[in-house]
Amino acid sequence: MRIEHLEIFINAAQTQSFTKTAENMNMSQPAVSLAISSIEKQLGYQLFSRSRRKMILTPAGKSLYNSMKAELDGYRIALSKAKRIAMAEGQTILRIGLLGMPAEQVIIPRILREYKTLHPTMNFEYYVEKHADLMNKLAAHELDMVLTTSEAIPKASGFSHTDLCQIEWCAVIPKSHAFAGKQSLKPSDLDGNDLIFLDSSWAPPVMSALQEKLEQECASSRIFFANNVVAQSMMVLTQQGIAVQPFAAGATAAYGLQKIPFDFDVSANASTLSLITADDRENPDVDALLSWMKGQDLSK
Repeated sequence: MRIEHLEIFINAAQTQSFTKTAENMNMSQPAVSLAISSIEKQLGYQLFSRSRRKMILTPAGKSLYNSMKAELDGYRIALSKAKRIAMAEGQTILRIGLLGMPAEQVIIPRILREYKTLHPTMNFEYYVEKHADLMNKLAAHELDMVLTTSEAIPKASGFSHTDLCQIEWCAVIPKSHAFAGKQSLKPSDLDGNDLIFLDSSWAPPVMSALQEKLEQECASSRIFFANNVVAQSMMVLTQQGIAVQPFAAGATAAYGLQKIPFDFDVSANASTLSLITADDRENPDVDALLSWMKGQDLSK
């Protein structure tokens, strides 16, 4: 059975129309019909119940679709990965896990851009996921390094960290907000304002602790939750409340947002953005990058 025919079948199962499938795949409608008939002939049973209005999957066709779609997706991914490896011959890749925090967006591009000018064959892939998922993938060597706040470094042995820059925990507001002229904020200043927190699956430990502190001290505030930093920022931009986010010290917010530092200690151990690596890492390019970083002023 030809892969091309299976791709036609998957598309037809989704559109329930040979005509639409022909348009999607830049084919003639008779060619689509012929491909489906060829599959059915090889299998010995019908995949579609045909009518004038639309094509409906038979129970057997539905079963084949559910099974083959995942297999075909895996096939495409495997081909894409192999092609990328072939095209990247002579190139190297570091896989970096991120939470999507503003602090990451300031410090990481600057550092890695400078490193890449010295090592043109070096490339970087970024994966934005929940903190727990990032650490699991780092332990499994699916990632080469993870960027997070220093207090989130695993207590168990087997991991090392390199501090990159100081961070400050801030309230994030629209530039049109009444707080826009303030230099700093106390928890009491936020009481009565709607607050936007990250849910516990995305927030690093110190952020969860800060959110709990604010929730206790802002009894008159409504609390809304976002499932990642991008969604949280979008909610601020649409004036649904005030967010809590970490920023690289001295960095400014963007896209119509303004940051205002808190004037109380969040945590003595939460003032640094750190790069975490596994001690049993297998990629020598990680060591080369870390060695280079030791001679750089990462705070500028």
